[in-house]
Amino acid sequence: MKTLHTINFSDTAIAFASKTTKELKHMRFLFRTMAWSKITNISVSFLKFALKHQFPIKNIIRKTLFNQFCGGETYWECGKTMDKLFEKGICSIPDYSVEGKEDEASFNKTAKELIKGIEMAAGLPMVSFSVFKMTGIARFALLEKIQKNEQLSPTEITAFIHVKERLTRLCFEAETHNVRLMVDAEESWIQTTIDEMCVEFMKRFNKHKPVLFFTIQLYRKDGLNRLKKMYADAQQNDYHVGFKLVRGAYMEKERERATKLQYSSPINDSKEATDALYDEAVSFCLKEDIATCVATHNQLSIEKAIREMDPKDIQISSFAQLYGMGDFLSYNLAHAGFKVSKYLPYGPLHEVMPYLFRRAEENKSLTGETTRELGFIEKELKRRGRV
Repeated sequence: MKTLHTINFSDTAIAFASKTTKELKHMRFLFRTMAWSKITNISVSFLKFALKHQFPIKNIIRKTLFNQFCGGETYWECGKTMDKLFEKGICSIPDYSVEGKEDEASFNKTAKELIKGIEMAAGLPMVSFSVFKMTGIARFALLEKIQKNEQLSPTEITAFIHVKERLTRLCFEAETHNVRLMVDAEESWIQTTIDEMCVEFMKRFNKHKPVLFFTIQLYRKDGLNRLKKMYADAQQNDYHVGFKLVRGAYMEKERERATKLQYSSPINDSKEATDALYDEAVSFCLKEDIATCVATHNQLSIEKAIREMDPKDIQISSFAQLYGMGDFLSYNLAHAGFKVSKYLPYGPLHEVMPYLFRRAEENKSLTGETTRELGFIEKELKRRGRV
């Protein structure tokens, strides 16, 4: 039986077995840079300015942020990365990370790319999930207007019909090709709209097993209650739920908006409160035997989940970490025999900039996580005698 005793998260030889010394030194430079919040702020601001004014800096971005956090520009380019991960027992969650579009043509293009990804994932053992963001196929302002219960114009009604048509096609293809499909979480002022759509489509497509998985952000005060409410609805209406549990990715943005508009922040007041809520959500899903992806870089949460899994002989759907981060977790989990996946973003370089900038900005606010990453990189370079 796989237990906590079979895993050593400090084993850097396993964690970085697939990395060359040159790649490790590149990672060290990047994480050192991101650890300095002032440097990160200046760098991100400069890159945004340079891109806006068409400075020739794309190669710099490609060799730094893009290569570290993305699998490639196309699904095919991700193939080499997926194969490399799978050699070490790690599956992939390919994520077409194009966001922030506003027109129907772009939404249709994204939906087409997502469908192609689902079709390609069919039967591939190295792909654990397909994933998408609702704002990849729907206009942000439209989702926000629906959440405010404001009256839609005829054009907006038609646009929302098209959103549901795209979502229907994605779910249909996922069900047909036996591919599990995740919906990512987004900002609180559009999330209720996303919640309602996901429940509607889980009722349609999750009758026999969880096809559509929903993401719950546990840095939100209402995260666990929303999870329990969805589960109760599934029990009452005879369909399956599948959850991806995350802490959250928009903390600063959420708090700034709440302050600006003078409403109570939906975000927990402390990291400790978020950690407690996250662990409670994992425990609930394990207790109820819910198909769950535990997506976290928090070692303590992973250890707690493993301790709770063993006596019940329950296996969660997967642990998951972001590509380019948390290798000491992912590789050591896989080495010990646990199911683990890497979130693998891809897309044209100029299109994935919002994702890359968010990745850099999140790392500056997670100083403990970044310092830990650096510590393990330094340890492995020292072990190799290449400091």
